[in-house]
Amino acid sequence: MGDRLGRRRTLLTALASNGIFGVIAAFMPTYSLLMLTRFCSSVGIGGSLPIVFTFYSEFLVRKNRGKHLSFLLVFWALGGLFVAVLAWGIIPRSGATIMDTKRLQFGRWRKFLLICSIPAIVSAVGVSFLPESPRFLLEMGRNSEAIYVYKQIFSWNNAVKSGEEYQLTELEVPGKRPTVHVSIPSNRGILREMLRSVENCWNNISGVFASPHTFLTLFLLVIWTTTSFGFYGISIWLHEYTKVIEDNDFESRTIKQANLIVEDKNLNTTIENTHFTNLSFINVRFVQTLINHCTFYNCSFTNCTFSNIRTSRTYFRNCEFIQTEFLDTDLYPNKFQACSFNYSDFFNTKGGCDIDFDVNFKLAELFYENLFAQLAILPGTLISSFILDRIGRIKTLGFSLVLTGLSVGFLWFAESKEMIIAFEATFTFLSVFGWNALDVMSTEAYPANIRTTSYGIFAALSRLAAILSNITFGSAVEVSKLIPIIISSAVLLAGAVCVTRLPETKDYLV
Repeated sequence: MGDRLGRRRTLLTALASNGIFGVIAAFMPTYSLLMLTRFCSSVGIGGSLPIVFTFYSEFLVRKNRGKHLSFLLVFWALGGLFVAVLAWGIIPRSGATIMDTKRLQFGRWRKFLLICSIPAIVSAVGVSFLPESPRFLLEMGRNSEAIYVYKQIFSWNNAVKSGEEYQLTELEVPGKRPTVHVSIPSNRGILREMLRSVENCWNNISGVFASPHTFLTLFLLVIWTTTSFGFYGISIWLHEYTKVIEDNDFESRTIKQANLIVEDKNLNTTIENTHFTNLSFINVRFVQTLINHCTFYNCSFTNCTFSNIRTSRTYFRNCEFIQTEFLDTDLYPNKFQACSFNYSDFFNTKGGCDIDFDVNFKLAELFYENLFAQLAILPGTLISSFILDRIGRIKTLGFSLVLTGLSVGFLWFAESKEMIIAFEATFTFLSVFGWNALDVMSTEAYPANIRTTSYGIFAALSRLAAILSNITFGSAVEVSKLIPIIISSAVLLAGAVCVTRLPETKDYLV
């Protein structure tokens, strides 16, 4: 769409889709509708990324193009910081908080989604006041409109200089690149228009892989996918490994009770992280309490009462219940495995989601991790903005991939959560140089008629690589740290080798 309908119109559509569906998602009553609206919002996010770089780059002079495009990426980091701080202030930070007041916390999530939609809506309003890319207008043969846009830009840049007039004596643009044939049907109809749109889309995609861009596209695809696979794979592995450390620490503190008789007691305090084996509970009342991560195995309950009980990851296995009442609990059938009930009844079982909610999760620690990672992006982006135009895109990208690939080896020594957070910040800092160079290079390497199409292809396939890396690295969390180290280092260094086959694009005309 960006190469056919224009950068401005497509960007407006993407931002509006992101913002509008983001607002709608905040009011969705069911999980399936929430996921559907979030998917539509994500389509807008994905559609805006290729357009933003292309749109902005076509207003920049060649000498400082890398610096200004890197400055654009600074706001990506600022957006991440905005979300992290916003989440810290609005979203509940622990599972226990959500269990206490579920209705209030769901309202907080809705507020968070609403506020996160505001930047997209504000950006859409701002873009509506911007002109179309003059480079796109020239490519479409709309020369007079392009000249008018150049005059607008000149007047904005020289607003303080009265009497200055824009005079175009010579316009330097790239030479004509090979273009693909676009058929224009003589008799227009809905079906013909749809077929024409599909044909135009296919022509643009095939143009990205056609000569003289074939090898350039293949090498860039390898670099995009390896960088995405290595970066997102390590990121998800670090998060999952942190959870493993926390779970192991929690399990090491498990209390075990066996072969006991508990009689005539009122239990109204939290029961947590305990395994009960062969216990007999007689005339025991469990009242207004949380039973968290507990297992009752081969236990008997006689004349007992469970009243106003909340549970998390708690199960009864091979247990017997005699004359026992369950009143206002969330003990669903899946909590009881191979259990027998004699003269026992359930009253007012709490409705809602029967997914076994883990009260142990702590979003506060996730906020900290994300905050440090986003803070690491800022200095990396600022530094890369000053070196991209000096040493070039190729050297910046190559050095970043090599250093990032080698730095993964230090993951072997990360044994605590603090060390993992420090490693993640360092890894992100080194990676951002490569991402910035790759974004700039991918924008500059293609002619205007397929520029957004090429970037969109790279971004889409990199997301597929990220999904594959999540599956690959997620399954290796409890195996060995050597596996993610070898895999990520190999793919990142393979990407660095491919960089040597790319042309330097800092002097290209766009």
